[in-house]
Amino acid sequence: MKRREFLKSGFASSAAFALSGLTVLNSKPVLAATNNINLTAEGTYKTMVDGTSIYVWQFNDANGSGPGALTSGLVVNEGDAVNVTVSNNLDRAINFVIPGVMGNTPSVAPGASRTYSFTAPAAGSYFYTDGVNGEIGKAMGLAGPMVVMPADGSNTLYANGPAFDRQYTLFMSELDDRLNAAVASGGSYDMNSYEPNYFFANGLSFPDTTTAGDTLVSMNVGENVGIRFINGGCITYPMHFHGYHVNVATRDRLVETSVIEKDSVQLELSSCVDVILPVAQAGVFPLHTHYVPGVTAGGVYPNGGLILMSAS
Repeated sequence: MKRREFLKSGFASSAAFALSGLTVLNSKPVLAATNNINLTAEGTYKTMVDGTSIYVWQFNDANGSGPGALTSGLVVNEGDAVNVTVSNNLDRAINFVIPGVMGNTPSVAPGASRTYSFTAPAAGSYFYTDGVNGEIGKAMGLAGPMVVMPADGSNTLYANGPAFDRQYTLFMSELDDRLNAAVASGGSYDMNSYEPNYFFANGLSFPDTTTAGDTLVSMNVGENVGIRFINGGCITYPMHFHGYHVNVATRDRLVETSVIEKDSVQLELSSCVDVILPVAQAGVFPLHTHYVPGVTAGGVYPNGGLILMSAS
């Protein structure tokens, strides 16, 4: 598809991403608002799809919940004032950073709280994480998606960008249970030995991804569907589509200068890639990482970062 054709494709209705990961129709322009968000950094045990219980860290949103089984996820409109208060219930200092928006922020000591304030940046996909503990913070689960919608209330990936009829946010992550066990016991872990064995889309592994409304990608033939891939983990995710081709719109909010149809999209470390999927046929097709262990859990296939797309 030629770039000019791609930029003109889509429909004129508008939508906004909800914390469930699905779209909510909203035809009105959005006025700048103040968003007050409370996140608690905490440790908890999470049950894997194979029944294994693993100690993880998480940002727990007291105001709601994020996509899938994630405990947090932010959606704001560009130009909004955003105040994020982080309470730290972990045994070490952390902070709150948004790559591409704010970094090197002051830390929060164990048992303390701190408020981080910023103005919502240009529309697009972002993630937030802890910057104090390096990659271990993300590997343990301290990361979440942030979607910024256009200020004009349109259902576009960015201001005056390609339009969609509905959108999904897929936050990819993983864990290495050896790292988690070391942290749980008060020890340390060398990230050079990192070899994850559990993989997630929005905090879920297949087949649980088929029971959540934001990881079972439901579509209608003739629609344009926006998909936001956000890499909140510590490995790359080569995302592969069966049954469809997609057009990459942006990589880390930078507009693609040459748009071609793809059936695989590379999601690099700490990156966000937004695509438009023209729904050309009915059926049920898989969407998964081409990293083979990424569709396993504890070494068992098929689990992990495997998603179903259903079109009628």
